[in-house]
Amino acid sequence: MKRAAILLLVLVAGTARADRMGFDPATVYRVPTGTAPAVGPADAPITIVTWSDFACGYCYRVQPTLDALGRLYPGQLRWVHRTLPLDEDFMLNAEASLAAGAQGRFRPMSDRIYSAGGRLDRPAVELIARELGLDMVKFRADLDVHAHRAQIEADVQDAVALGVTGTPTFFINGRPVHGNQPLKIFADVVDEELARASKVAGGYEALVAKGVASADAPKETGHAPFELDSTKTYKMGLGLPGHQIGPDTALVTIVAWGDFQCPFCARLAPVLAHVRKKYGDDVRVIYRHLAMKNHRYAALAAEAAVAAADQGKFWAFHDQLFANDTITRVELERHAKTVGLDLVRFRAALDDRRYRDVVVAETAAAEALGVDGTPTMFINGQPVIGSRDAAGLDKIVDVHLAQARTAVKGGIAAGDLYALFMSSALGVDRADPSRIPDPAATRIALRAEDRSRAVAAACRRRDATRAAELAKGLSGNPRRNALLVCAAGGIDLGAPDM
Repeated sequence: MKRAAILLLVLVAGTARADRMGFDPATVYRVPTGTAPAVGPADAPITIVTWSDFACGYCYRVQPTLDALGRLYPGQLRWVHRTLPLDEDFMLNAEASLAAGAQGRFRPMSDRIYSAGGRLDRPAVELIARELGLDMVKFRADLDVHAHRAQIEADVQDAVALGVTGTPTFFINGRPVHGNQPLKIFADVVDEELARASKVAGGYEALVAKGVASADAPKETGHAPFELDSTKTYKMGLGLPGHQIGPDTALVTIVAWGDFQCPFCARLAPVLAHVRKKYGDDVRVIYRHLAMKNHRYAALAAEAAVAAADQGKFWAFHDQLFANDTITRVELERHAKTVGLDLVRFRAALDDRRYRDVVVAETAAAEALGVDGTPTMFINGQPVIGSRDAAGLDKIVDVHLAQARTAVKGGIAAGDLYALFMSSALGVDRADPSRIPDPAATRIALRAEDRSRAVAAACRRRDATRAAELAKGLSGNPRRNALLVCAAGGIDLGAPDM
């Protein structure tokens, strides 16, 4: 099949879109993987088949979301990449990725092509191939003879047969997700499919065997938009060590998700300081990191703040950052010196990106819960979106404080209040579930999946002692998944169970 024929198939499919059926997000479809390149464990409980095009802007924009999804579920995802080319001038990019895949380097090549916008010419893809250490004779020969064109043809034919007419389109164990969706949508489907996979033997083929053969919905059915409900209580852990100010016996807990490059967060910082001063030990404040992707310096500033917390000076550093407009690397070091940090330790932490995974995991946990902007506060688990002035926040705190005092008069210990709020809360804290407190009189055992996340979170913080303690009694896939993260961070917790 020639290039023109491939593109004709895509054109016909796209033209007929209005007349074709769509996909229902709740339905499982019998999605073939073909012989497309796959990344991740062959026995992973989740297989995500993706139809994508390197020249597609939405395909490029969704990549950070997919990376975050992989960090939330280490060792549990297998990615199958299928191509639906929408621009004949840049089909070379798809062929280059498959040529690299033939040498075991599909993911590094595809990542580079996506980051360049998917519109590279022959010299550009050869330069990347050389940087990746590929056998250039074989790579060039594969491109010259179009060795992987048959794979692209098969991808297109399967897409048309299934009813896929646009990119990116994902199928998570056969469940469709279309377009550049928020992380929460992906994470919710993955959670549901993990539960289903635990009850079905036989892997991916068994999971989709009884699925629908092609698009069957009256129209393309999208996922319902999600908004946090200010009247509901959500599961919210207490963040990273050193990020709390105020006692564990506080009647009101404010968890504030922020970004050091966010001007509205800067306005909220003195308001939170006012609340702490006014209410004293009745209120505690926890800061959690949501480094927005459109803020150039936010992630590095968050890493710097975690490094400051490691030296016991998070809040001094937090205040210093929000009191100043500039947070470049040079300025971060200046702020660190101002608050009295050990600069040798601080610089080393930033140089080796010691806390990069910590910040990424915190941000991913926020997005997977449905937090999509900063600042967002959770007061005793109930969301307050956006900044507030002192008077406005005082009114909200007063309501929660009155409720908490009533509960304490009824016999609940002040130190157990937040744990009890969390016991019936909605959602999941995917960063570190062990940071959700238990009532003092009760020890609630973490589920294996949550304990696995907690072990991984400790390893991201380089806390080998806590990781080893949490890993006791963990076995099977949850142990293997946690150990993958720990090994990547240089922490050896032993061999996975066979």
